[in-house]
Amino acid sequence: MKTTKESLLEYIQREVFTDSIHKEGLSTNEIADAFQIQRSNVSSLLNTLVKEGKLEKTTGRPVLYRIPEKNEMEEICYGDKIFIGAKGSLANAFQVAKAAILYPKRSLNILISAKPGCGTTHFVYSMYAFAKEKKIFTSSAPFIKINCRHYQKNINELDAEIFGRGVDNSISLEHTLFYKAKGGMLFIDGAELLNAKQISFLSSFIESGIIYSEDRKSSVDCKDVFLVLSCNPSALYQFNQRIPMVIELPELQNRPLKERLELIKYFFSVEANNAKRNIEITQEVMQGLLLADFPRNIKELEMEIRKACATACVRVIEDVNSSIEVCLHDFSSVVQKSLIKVRTRGQEIFALLGTQKLFIFDCNMDYKNLTSHETRDLYKDIQLQYDELSKRGINSSGIKDVINNHISNLFKRYKCFDGLEDTYDIEQLSKIVDPKLINAVQKILNTCQDELNRSFKPSVFYGLCLHINSLLTLKPDKKRIDNDKVIQIIQDYPREYAASVQLAKVLEDSFHLKLSIEEVVILAMFLIEDEEEENRCHPVLLYILHGHGVAKALQEVTKNLIHCENVYSYDLALEKDTRQALEEIRSVILQIDNGQGVIVIYDMGSIQSMLDTIAQEENVKIRYIHVPITLIGIDVARKCLQEEDIDYVYHTTNLELQKMFGEQEKRKEVIVTLCHTGDGGAYQLKQYIEQYSNLGMKVIALSISNRSELIKQIMTIKNLYQIHCFVGTYDPKLLGIPFISISKVFENKTEDLDRILLFEPIKSKDGINYTEVYQFLEEQLHYVSISKLKSVLPQIIDDLEVMYSLDSDQKTGLFVHIACMLDKILEGQKFEITKEDERINMVYQEDFKIISKIMKELEKKFHIIIDDTQIATIIRILKRI
Repeated sequence: MKTTKESLLEYIQREVFTDSIHKEGLSTNEIADAFQIQRSNVSSLLNTLVKEGKLEKTTGRPVLYRIPEKNEMEEICYGDKIFIGAKGSLANAFQVAKAAILYPKRSLNILISAKPGCGTTHFVYSMYAFAKEKKIFTSSAPFIKINCRHYQKNINELDAEIFGRGVDNSISLEHTLFYKAKGGMLFIDGAELLNAKQISFLSSFIESGIIYSEDRKSSVDCKDVFLVLSCNPSALYQFNQRIPMVIELPELQNRPLKERLELIKYFFSVEANNAKRNIEITQEVMQGLLLADFPRNIKELEMEIRKACATACVRVIEDVNSSIEVCLHDFSSVVQKSLIKVRTRGQEIFALLGTQKLFIFDCNMDYKNLTSHETRDLYKDIQLQYDELSKRGINSSGIKDVINNHISNLFKRYKCFDGLEDTYDIEQLSKIVDPKLINAVQKILNTCQDELNRSFKPSVFYGLCLHINSLLTLKPDKKRIDNDKVIQIIQDYPREYAASVQLAKVLEDSFHLKLSIEEVVILAMFLIEDEEEENRCHPVLLYILHGHGVAKALQEVTKNLIHCENVYSYDLALEKDTRQALEEIRSVILQIDNGQGVIVIYDMGSIQSMLDTIAQEENVKIRYIHVPITLIGIDVARKCLQEEDIDYVYHTTNLELQKMFGEQEKRKEVIVTLCHTGDGGAYQLKQYIEQYSNLGMKVIALSISNRSELIKQIMTIKNLYQIHCFVGTYDPKLLGIPFISISKVFENKTEDLDRILLFEPIKSKDGINYTEVYQFLEEQLHYVSISKLKSVLPQIIDDLEVMYSLDSDQKTGLFVHIACMLDKILEGQKFEITKEDERINMVYQEDFKIISKIMKELEKKFHIIIDDTQIATIIRILKRI
């Protein structure tokens, strides 16, 4: 609940910003009359707010109280640009910039190291404005900027723009940007994307200040050009030897919260001015923006605020006099989720925001530009869209739905997300991959983009770098895909294969890495499978709580906070019959389960027993989390009726909670061994695991001859321990507990036992290293869960090996083929059976039956159907047809 002091401050803000009569402030009497409280009390509160710096008072009569006019954000201002943080985290950067600009005789060229979105362009323009103020440049001096990222797909066009190179490869000196920037500043952004020839040309200019024609017979003196380059920090080494004046701009996460607060206030102020409406935000919104992670730095923060303001503007578009109230749900889930951090950073936030609950940004304030692009047309376009739809007779609700979708298009049209495009984080990658290899892959991908007339996502770049890096430490002549796949890739994707041959040649020349045709085909697969991933299935959350609307309310809160659609609820009325509740919960679980299981949060009663019954009878994976909030409330309420001492109730409850949670934490993991008849075999397996395992898990031996008895024993164990897995001759399929076959335990070395028990891949009998295979599949597959694949595919390969004599190549080829086949089926690809497929299945009928039976486990695990076409392909691999 708001205090009187907070209400006074909020009232003054509203009146000063919204009522022209009170623009100079309000008197004590006016405020006292509005709140109907004594003047002396109001005066005391107002003076406290003045001491806190939240209000100021005039010196005349009557004394007026108003919002302080000082603007702490404008730390440094050059021309029409301000720069927040110039006296803080950016002080050193400005010091270096001033020193370079004011250097005697001629300004020194500057290299800026910064990640996208850190404010590089604005910083450079501030330098340009400062140079004009200090008379280093004339008032009409040119400011020329080019962003190399815009030319990634057409290197020749970049040549033409920067260096004036024509189609005949000749250089026209008058068309170079150096010539156009004479007497002013040339800013080349994203210089790390320049190729070797372009960097050489640039180096020549940096050393001499002169640009030459191709034959070096003519030249132009451009020593009066102030050159500024910017690059990603990972590429700093390419330029810092040529330009000693280096400025590093910090990422947003490394700047103080105070500066972030100033940035947030500034961006809201600009939006208020552009929208010509006051903007109001709550402290909750401010906290979310202060604590959220923005990988694309200041630019992303600005875009979050702008899009939220535009979205909120739609709600009040019919009322031209209304303020724009920006709510937390107007922002992305990144901002909303960040409120979790308030618990750990509450003191920092309180020191900045205090108890102020509402922030109002005045639309009449004239703010200097912090950004380099105009945004006012955004709100004008929203209004035009609204007016046009109104004329067509569309109702208000329909118009708002249309405009909300339209806002996204407006952002694209005005290029509001310029600079936010996906870029390669080479700095992180270089920690595990040789920079020389990264540079080689980057160049060949640029060439491939031109030749294939398509762009590649960063995931392709990362995947290629990591894959090739692994090849440098593995034996490259190992056959990793079958011949059918090799032939298919070469025939169906000749251009991608040709590009991969070029890449293989570069690897051979630069790294002495000679690749087999199979490995070249794998490189081609990176260039082919650059498709947008669709949403995969995930587990879902279900609240089951006693009462009316309790679970439903938690569901809504969860969904609203993180904007997710995987949360469900079931309210269990106290008067409801247990059997009826069981069937209703069963119905809910079967409806919401998508194959990945359900996590249930419940409060008390027989809910756990119901869930165990459903899991067993319906073969659904259910995991439950007991949060006894209702029981705790009942217990506290009972104690409050019995006791008069509040501290006694409080401390005894806390002690009981600590004891309860302490017991839960002490629950150890156990392994349950099983056999078909009696517990003899299970006991021997238990002894084997205890002798050779170093995991320290307790092992319990059980019989599965009587399933009902087994279930009772398992439920008893679950109350005392966490069951890590079943190990035995038969999978009981209980409660979604993982199963490990006894054959997997005894067919491998004792030193591999712990890896088996932890579901890690192990070397098979013929020396196949599953780690390498899984790494390859991780890069290639889009729809298959690798962890899920690990639990079933090795056993399928082992089963096939029992029936057929498989060499290492066949076994690896089958492993990769089945995984890729599964990926395509889950993607939704359809396979038409050919006459040749039908003939193979007919000739090898017995094999068809065997393989179909073995594949049943895969079908069950992934809820798919493997058709006759795929069985025929597997027969070809096994029979070498």
